[in-house]
Amino acid sequence: MTEDMAFVEGCYRLAGGVWQVFIFRRSNGIEEVGIKQNLTWRSGVTGLNAILSNDAKIDKSVVLSVLSDTLGVTEWSEVRGPDSMQLR
Repeated sequence: MTEDMAFVEGCYRLAGGVWQVFIFRRSNGIEEVGIKQNLTWRSGVTGLNAILSNDAKIDKSVVLSVLSDTLGVTEWSEVRGPDSMQLR
């Protein structure tokens, strides 16, 4: 992940749960800024969609911070998981 990305997609799994997909992107003045949780993609996989303001920086620290705040997680372990595009 670079220092400032326009779009980030990946997977997360909470303790004892299944893999879920997250997507982070800027609103581009089109979408309402906010976090949409409990989404279900066509594949049946669930997750969340974070729409950030146009001037928001999107990098690893922002992604982890937003995921932590949204999901109530205080510590993350980075592991090799499934490909989010294939899951979705």
